[in-house]
Amino acid sequence: MSDKTEITASEVKPNPEYIGAFSNLSIESCVRLSFPGDRYPASTIQLFLAKYHSLPCVLHCASNIDRRLFHVTTIRGYFHDEFQHDSNTDLITGNYNCLTNQMEVNTCFCDLKNGVMVEFSDFYINSDVLNPNRLKADDLNGGFAVTQSINIYFLPHQMTLVQEMSKSFYKMAVLTPEPSRTFTLQMVCRNQCGYYLTSITIKKPVITDLALHYGKDFVSVHEKIIKNLNKKEDKGIVLLHGIPGSGKTHYIRYLIHEIEGKSLIYVPPDMAKEISSPDFLPFLMQYPDSILIIEDAENIIKDRNESFFPSQAVANLLNLSDGLLGDAMHQQIIATFNCDLTTIDPALLRKGRLIANYEFNKLSLENSKILSETLGFGTTNVTEPMTLADIYNQNEGVS
Repeated sequence: MSDKTEITASEVKPNPEYIGAFSNLSIESCVRLSFPGDRYPASTIQLFLAKYHSLPCVLHCASNIDRRLFHVTTIRGYFHDEFQHDSNTDLITGNYNCLTNQMEVNTCFCDLKNGVMVEFSDFYINSDVLNPNRLKADDLNGGFAVTQSINIYFLPHQMTLVQEMSKSFYKMAVLTPEPSRTFTLQMVCRNQCGYYLTSITIKKPVITDLALHYGKDFVSVHEKIIKNLNKKEDKGIVLLHGIPGSGKTHYIRYLIHEIEGKSLIYVPPDMAKEISSPDFLPFLMQYPDSILIIEDAENIIKDRNESFFPSQAVANLLNLSDGLLGDAMHQQIIATFNCDLTTIDPALLRKGRLIANYEFNKLSLENSKILSETLGFGTTNVTEPMTLADIYNQNEGVS
């Protein structure tokens, strides 16, 4: 953008035809002007009038929708690099903190001297943030000076420049953690009277970037899974496999919060063998248009041709996912396993039955470092590709 920021005297003169231009307005007149809603002794509009003899156009940048918080320090550094702006010329307001014996700045007015002024208002230090852009914190506690909104005041001919500036602001931001969300999952249990469901609460994990957690290729797979699982009265099976600790369960915790309008029935590992029971399918028929989640399903999805006593569980899964029973019940299945894909029954992989098949693995060294840094662990311990479990539990065993 630097080729657009060279300033000449003619550039900052307002066009006399501009409706907001006041070429003959005196400083005294500017001071006497008042504007509804002004909170400060000298408002940005007054300063703009005094400087450029024009009422400004205004662009408001807000970030409260997508959980972003603009990092004021990074943006002011950007002004220095791109516009040679001296921050010592800024007008600031704040409060005195008697505990720290320091002024806590909460408002800043910047004049870029090219027909553009920027106002940061109501900013504060926040250390409870995520830092995917790897910005430099303002204090040793990881605090960032952040604001939810920025106002840009400008002369009309700077419209293009201002829009490019605002795009840059959205990259100079940290994220507020996603509010804790819980989901009620129905877990299959059994007693002397038969099968029943009991509710368990699942908290949604904080995953701000699926590509960072699972690789770029996984994003399109996730979108396909979500699209199909949210279809009403549909069927099919999702197979998620890979080495232990690679994030299969972590992803399922995230996935179930993205599914709407369906019951999710969880079959824990010690109950997976029950799928072969004659009583299990009649029990499931009470819950049509639901999603069955089966963890550690190795023992029930193995190739029937390789077993001396083929399990009825595979036949039941095939019938549920694409057979006559599936047509009637509209149940979908998510199965996770750690064994090699070549050992499972090939019928589960047939087109029309298979929604998605994905193998989880270790993250690349680059992604491992980025995720470790984002989570606040740094990169000292990251010297090779790592699983999600290894990255998230780096402090385990450290006193």
